[in-house]
Amino acid sequence: MRFVKITMLLLGIWPVKRNGDLTENLYESYFFVTFSYYLLFITSGLMLAFSTWGENYLTTAASMGIVIEYLSNAYKVHLFKSKAFKCLIEEIQESEARIFESKDKKFIKIHLNNAAYSKKIVLFYTIMGTIGISLYFISPLVSNVLTPIGYNNETGFQKHYFIVSSWFPFNPDKYYWAAYLIQFLGCLIGYSYIVHCGAFYINILNFVRTRLQILQIVLANLSEYSRRCKFNYQLSEEQSYFVLLREIVQEHHKVIRFVKRLNDIISFFTLLNFVTSSFQLSLVAYQMFKLSVLFQVTVFSYFITLSTQLFLTYHAAHMIIVESTNIATSIFVGKWDTYPSGTLRILQMICMRAQKPLKMTIGPIAEVKITALFQIFKALYSYICIIMKM
Repeated sequence: MRFVKITMLLLGIWPVKRNGDLTENLYESYFFVTFSYYLLFITSGLMLAFSTWGENYLTTAASMGIVIEYLSNAYKVHLFKSKAFKCLIEEIQESEARIFESKDKKFIKIHLNNAAYSKKIVLFYTIMGTIGISLYFISPLVSNVLTPIGYNNETGFQKHYFIVSSWFPFNPDKYYWAAYLIQFLGCLIGYSYIVHCGAFYINILNFVRTRLQILQIVLANLSEYSRRCKFNYQLSEEQSYFVLLREIVQEHHKVIRFVKRLNDIISFFTLLNFVTSSFQLSLVAYQMFKLSVLFQVTVFSYFITLSTQLFLTYHAAHMIIVESTNIATSIFVGKWDTYPSGTLRILQMICMRAQKPLKMTIGPIAEVKITALFQIFKALYSYICIIMKM
């Protein structure tokens, strides 16, 4: 979480507790200003999309392809700033601290391996997103030099290429660099919200996976951990099993509650994202058929970035389903035939609960898993076919 914590701090989203001092107030003010600017930038794109609706499909597609994703991420940022989400972050930090305090090499190894895996994913996704937004910043400048548009016959000013399609309360061709700077800042904030908030959410899902894998390790090596418990607390064999299983059940319930709370916060956003992603990606794909080669490469990088985020998110959520059901399997890996009868009864209850997998949901309609991702891309193909016939 260290890398994403830094990026979320830079965005003003990570919760900072300074007892209401000047630093905390400045931090919250910084977030308010940047987020307000972002909303105004989205509004300008929305206004252009509506003003060109039915007249210039390419301009409408260029505006809406950005606006839909930016609006969706504005809602996600709002959720991440909520008090409920701050409580989840605190629980993650406490759980992470307990893993290291346990000094158990197996626990720490699982955590570090998953942390290294998450870091690689985040870095890969961040580099991909950075390349994509850099192309958006560079392509209009290059195109203005290589393939100039010419002059506007009505205003007499040189026409220019812009980073994205958006509305301005002034003539953008006359004050080109002011318009370019406004778009640069808006797109930079938007890119940061898309990439870093997406990476943050993926990290949270992967940490749930870590906690479930630790539970599996304990259940698969129950005899070993029971002996440790027996030695540390001077208990009988049956007592040591009971104490250990009580801790396992409590931790399992904590993970279940964590996933439920996380899902309660994010499920409506997931539903909106699921419903709009196909249409939004189809607008982006439509541009690739209509633009020049340089802008095609730029838009394609945006398409790949969004598709990658969908895949990483749905895969991470899918692994929660897999790992939660693997808890039952891990019980049979251990020496279950040597356990006391009372221990077996508790293990049966754990096994029964594990048959109902933990899951993130797309509102009330489906589970967040790879098969749901296939539905998005099937709908994407249908949308592209319809748009290309218009």
